Amino acid sequence: MLDDIVAYKAQETAQRKANYSLSYLESRIQCARATRSFERSLVAREVTVIAESKYRSPSKGILRADYDPLVQAHAYQKGGAAALSVLADSRFFGNGPYVVGWIANAPSVHLPVMYKDFIVDEFQVYEARALGADAILIIVRILSPEKFKQIYNLAVELGLDVLVETFDEEDICRALSVSARIIGINNRDLDTFKVNFDRTAELFSLLPSEVVGVAESGISGVSDFRTIKQLGFRSALIGEYLLCADDSAEQLSSLIE
Repeated sequence: MLDDIVAYKAQETAQRKANYSLSYLESRIQCARATRSFERSLVAREVTVIAESKYRSPSKGILRADYDPLVQAHAYQKGGAAALSVLADSRFFGNGPYVVGWIANAPSVHLPVMYKDFIVDEFQVYEARALGADAILIIVRILSPEKFKQIYNLAVELGLDVLVETFDEEDICRALSVSARIIGINNRDLDTFKVNFDRTAELFSLLPSEVVGVAESGISGVSDFRTIKQLGFRSALIGEYLLCADDSAEQLSSLIE
């Protein structure tokens, strides 16, 4: 599935580049609101939550029948989220870049917003900042070492914080090679698709103390949240557990209390 998504992203981004010039995005960036510190928000309390918005997932389909991105953002804000992760993908997750901009620029939303997509091209980084995003997510393993460095450095240059997503020791090594300040560890095994917190613990031990560690994927309750807290993570990226709740704000509040 990951390979299919990445292949599609390359095609989709090429089409967007044909429709929107870099100079257009640069002019939008000049008018974009000032960034909010995603990194500082993640360390504002002992363990924080990056709450994720998406309409569906490739494996589970529609996650919330009454999904409204802005309503969801307000619920997360009310529930105590430290930051928001907003999918910029329409084909697989039912959102789109415009949703990122909608939430990032809503006067009633005060949290940092992360543009989350399968980033394969610098164009997406410019787009994220032009939309008003405060951070982006980069998946190490879908990029060559050189392309990863180029995209990471561009994001920093544009004033964006970067959550670098890793799956194994090699990914972490590459993340540290660019002095990444925020490193996510995916709890889900790519081969079995099962959540393995023992494996997560092994990978977390490789992170320097100054790095903000983020636990990603598969956190489905208070017990899992306590586990990542005990391991030493400063934040957790959580989507489906909150999206599928009857009351997302209450679900989030009870998780972090």
